[in-house]
Amino acid sequence: MNYLIAALVACGVIIYAGWQKIEAQSVVLDQAAKQISTLEAAAESRRNTIRLLADLDTQHTQERERANQTNASLRADVAAGQRRLSVLATSCCAGSGAAAGVGHAEARAELDPAAAERIVAIANDGDDAIRQLTALQDWVSKACPIAQ
Repeated sequence: MNYLIAALVACGVIIYAGWQKIEAQSVVLDQAAKQISTLEAAAESRRNTIRLLADLDTQHTQERERANQTNASLRADVAAGQRRLSVLATSCCAGSGAAAGVGHAEARAELDPAAAERIVAIANDGDDAIRQLTALQDWVSKACPIAQ
């Protein structure tokens, strides 16, 4: 009978030790599951950010292409003389009858087509720089959001 009690106690100790090992493995498994969940959430966030940045790139590229088409058309019209640029003038038209007869009319001087084309090119370059800066600001705000 002593052997039977000793055997039962030994079985109990072995079962208890096995149970403790299973509990420890369960804790490790739970931690691994949490890490996997965190990594999956990070991967999904990254995919969303990449998708958003691709959409921003498409939007800004389309805006740039539309602006370039408009600017090319304007430059061609100015170069061909179909559009004319003028500036306010204070003294060049003082004696002309058209401006003298109208009390509130502004005197204007037409620019040489070559000078007008250079001014349009400068304005286009400035507009392009603004578009690039806006695109960069959008990209940074989407790719590197500030934690709030």
